[in-house]
This record gives sequence, C-alpha cells and structure tokens, in this order.
Amino acid sequence: MMKINKTFLFLLAMVAAGNTATYAQTTVPVRKYEVGKNTHSHNDYLQSQPFYTAHANHFASIEVDVFLVDNQLYVAHTKEDIDPKRTLESLYIEPVLREMKLNGNDKVYKDGGKLQLLIDLKTAGEPTMKCLEAKLKPLRKYFDVKNNPNAVRLVISGDAPAADRFKAYDDIFFFDGKRNVPYTADQMKRVAFFSAGLHEFTKWNGLGRMVEPDSLKSKNFVDSVHTLGKEVRFWGNPDTKTCWQAFIKMGVDYLNTDSPAEMAKFLNQYERNTYAAQSKHETYLPTYKSDNNKGKPKNIILLISDGAGFSEFWAAATANGGYLNATQIKHVGFSNTAAANDYTTDSAAGATAMATGEKTNNRYIGMGATGQQIPNLPEMLSKSGIRSGVLSNDRVTGATPSSFFAHRMERDQSDSIASDLSRSPLSLVIGGYNKAFAAQDNAILNQVKASGFEVYEGIKNLPAAAKNKRVICFDNDRPEENFRLIEHAFDESVRFLSTDNKKGFFLMVEGAKIDQGGHTNNLKICIDEYLSFDKVIGKALKFADQDGETLVLITSDHETGGLIVLDGNYKNGTVVGTFTTNDHTGLPVPLLSYGPGAENFTGFLQNSDIPKKVAELLKK
Repeated sequence: MMKINKTFLFLLAMVAAGNTATYAQTTVPVRKYEVGKNTHSHNDYLQSQPFYTAHANHFASIEVDVFLVDNQLYVAHTKEDIDPKRTLESLYIEPVLREMKLNGNDKVYKDGGKLQLLIDLKTAGEPTMKCLEAKLKPLRKYFDVKNNPNAVRLVISGDAPAADRFKAYDDIFFFDGKRNVPYTADQMKRVAFFSAGLHEFTKWNGLGRMVEPDSLKSKNFVDSVHTLGKEVRFWGNPDTKTCWQAFIKMGVDYLNTDSPAEMAKFLNQYERNTYAAQSKHETYLPTYKSDNNKGKPKNIILLISDGAGFSEFWAAATANGGYLNATQIKHVGFSNTAAANDYTTDSAAGATAMATGEKTNNRYIGMGATGQQIPNLPEMLSKSGIRSGVLSNDRVTGATPSSFFAHRMERDQSDSIASDLSRSPLSLVIGGYNKAFAAQDNAILNQVKASGFEVYEGIKNLPAAAKNKRVICFDNDRPEENFRLIEHAFDESVRFLSTDNKKGFFLMVEGAKIDQGGHTNNLKICIDEYLSFDKVIGKALKFADQDGETLVLITSDHETGGLIVLDGNYKNGTVVGTFTTNDHTGLPVPLLSYGPGAENFTGFLQNSDIPKKVAELLKK
C-alpha cells in the first residue's frame, strides 16, 4: 500500500474545517514579487497575441486550454470555438522554439528567465496526454527541466490523470495539485504547485476588502501548501489591483491575470511604490489660543509643498502612524490650482498666483496673462514696512521662490530672474545657488550686492543682528543635499525677520522636492519630503503659539504624479501606491490655516485668493 503524506492530509483537513486559530497568524516572509517569477497569464490564448503578449512582459507562467480532436491538439475556450489554425503547436510550441533559437543556448528569455506552460486538458485526460506526449517526444529536450536549466516546464491541469497515474507519463510533465487529493511522497514530487478556485473560499468581487473569515480561510490554504514546500495559485479571482495586493499580502506565489501588460507594470513598479517607515516623528499639539476667529495677524507664514496633493499628504500621514503636524489643524479648505491658460498649472503660474493674486499663464513668473508686470506680496507689503523672506530647498531662481521677487515671461531665464533680486524689497532669501550669479565674473552677484544685499554661504553664517539688514544665503549648488534645508533654516529665518520688528513679516517657505518624487514616480521621495515639510509645519505652529500674532497657511502649488494610495498600515508605517502620470495634474490641493484670520481660508478657494486675503489681513 502506498504511503500517504499525513502532514498534507492534516493541513487540508484544517483548511476544509475553516479552522482559523491554528494557522491564521502564520506570517509569510516579506519577499520581492517579480514579473518573471510570480505572474500567470490566465487563458492566454484569448489575448490578441497569444504567447507574445505574456512573453513580451516576461511572464513566468502561461495557461493554455487544449482539446483533442482527431489526433490534433487545438487551443480554445470551448469546443465550439475551435479554429483549425489555432493548434498547440502553432500558438505555443513553435513560438517557444523560435524564441529559444533567437536567444541562443535554448533560452526562452534572453536573460535566462524561466517559463512554464500550464496545459489545461479540456478533453479526456488519458488520451489527450498520450497525444501530447507523442507530439513532444521529438522536442523533449526543450521541456526537460531536470537536465536542461533553460527548459520550459510543462504543468498539466484540468482533466489530468489521477495521481496514481503520474508515473505512467514522461517525467517532463508535472501536475497541478488539487487540495482534496491525498498525494504520496513520490506523487508530490510531480506536483508543480497547487491551484484552487477562489470561489471555494469567498464570494469577494475584488473591490473593497475580503471579509475576515474568508481572508483567514484563504490564508490558511496558502500557508498549508507553503508548509509542504509548494507554491500556490488561485484561479477565478477578480482581476483588480486590490485583489493582486491582497494575494501579495497572503503570499500567493502566482498572481492570476487576464491583463498581462497591466500586471507587469504594477509589479515592475511595486517595490518602488512601496514605502516602509524607518521612524516616526512626534507631532506638535497646538494650543489653539490664537486660532479663535477673533484677532488679526501681524505675521504670516506661507508654507508651500511643491507637487503635493491630498494623496501625498495622506501617504505621509500613514507612514507617520496616521498623524502629522498638519493633521492637528482645524481650519481646512481646498485651492484650485488651474492656470489662466490651462486646466493644469506649472509651478511658475501656480506660485505667481499665490504671490500676486492673479492667475497667469504657465511658465510666467510675476507677469500677468497679458504680459504685464504685476506686484507680488513682498513688493506690496514693503510699502507698509512689513519685511518679507523666501526660504526654499530649490535653487533661489526656481519657479516658486522667484515668483515672489521676479518678473519674467519664461521661468528658465535664470540669469534675468537672478538679476531681478537687485530690484526686490525682500529682506531674506535662502535657497540653493545658481551658476547664473557667477557668469561674467560674478556680474549678477555683484549687481545684487550693490543693491544692498549681504551675501552669505551656509545657514550657520547668517548674521545675528537682523535690523535693517537684507540677506541672501546660498546653501550650496548641489540640490540633492538641500532636501533638509528648510528644516534647518526655518528657525533662523523667523528669528531674522522678527528680531526688532514691530510691523510684522511675511515668510514663504517651499518644500520643493516632493514634486521631484511625483515626476520620477518615486513614492519614497514623495513621503520623505512631505515628512520633512511637516516638521517645518510643526515649527511654524509652535512659533505661532508662542507669538500669538502669526497666521500659518499651508498649501501646494499643484499635485504631481496622480498618486493613488492603494494600501497602508498605520502601525508599521507602510504605504503601497501607484502613479497615474509623471506630470502635474489639475487636482485641487489642501489649504490649511492656523492662527488669527484662519477662518478666511476655509472652503473652496482659487489659489489667487490667498495673497488677496493675506494683503487684506495685514493691511487691517
């Protein structure tokens, strides 16, 4: 009598009973999911280009439904769909051999990646297997994975022979395991992996989340098969990103899809689109004493997170345990970022609207839509003796900081923008250096110095005495090292502007690098940079509480990347997202306000409303 694998029977019994206590907490080790190892093209023959769509996307497994008719193996979904031209040889065997010859050394993929064909028998197993075996006998070496490292593995599913008949067939054939079959140890060697219909565990449609009992049953099955050293595939699953993500969290080895290109994109970007927090920062709890709809501000701090929409905001909050300094704020609104000439803005038009109170065309800096110069907040406020400053971890000539001092029709005119500093009433400018200042023996830098600016390098070198001084501080000319500049320079900037200052100040602070994360579809940059920006928010709220006369405004010039947060975990700070573009979107962005006058910035506003309200509040 054959020896039955008792461990396997026990595990399957536990799954069938729905026992969740024993295995529900089994943790699948975190591993990297790859297209070349974890993807299965379900009913591949229904693709517009069978085999080649999956192959072009480097899929690890391809499913083929086969019918035996008059000693021919046809590929079709039903017997009625059979087309004499669509045989197993023409659709799959010949393309496999062609790719092996093209790539040399019998490799189906150039880089040596592995491929398996899951042949689903739709007609009686024994005769169909005998026909298949006979047709492949002359080509056996291309499918002999035991002796050929580049061979394509053949896995038989559907009306496959019974387990006690495995040994009757060439050992190039492996078999799709069934969870209700008691395999012997020898039979288990011929089982490639285990498949099960997801409907056996749940009625879930792939939207929202699988109910917990169903999720536990599914996870138990996965864990039980892994305990046997085998891999798992579910079939009949909803073909959604939500379902793929659920399978990844369960540790399902082969992700089943009818959309190979979409799944390949999802997995190829998965590691880049998954964030794991290394630490969390403590948030500041405001006193809300000045946040009472009663007073008027003396100082205004405008914090602009370049490229951050609500998704970036909440991705950062998730990574920080569900809380940010920004989430402590009670006055909440939204800002429409559209440019004058387009639904979607760039940083130049977006920042110009927030600096001047007028919407303008994309790429314009401090210029109206018809090409005329328009005054910015520092210029308007200087008439009342109010000092202004600009702090950015972009270069000084970047689109956002320059919108608060320059007037140009093109944001890339760095030399002209740099020279405009000599005509600006700004008291403080901190940001990255631009080589335009050094052109022609420092001509522009000397012009700026001659206008009254003192120039320093490094925040630590800012002068202690600020009264009547006008200062430019270049951090360095390597933007990659500027990422934390605003964190380090905020306190010094506020100290500089507020010392011996009875009339108040306006300070614009830009967190510029969130935008870079959106343009490069790099979730880590988006989250890390927003977390850095949030630390500045905490500093601003704390200063506002200590001062009692400071209004803090927090918003963005636009959203970049079209980030969608697919999944997250507040406890361990993980976030899974996906980007829909590498460009700006037209989405409105959050507008948060704290302190005297905050009530004026709630609801839905245009970005150009912000400076109008700022000027009016400071005027009063």
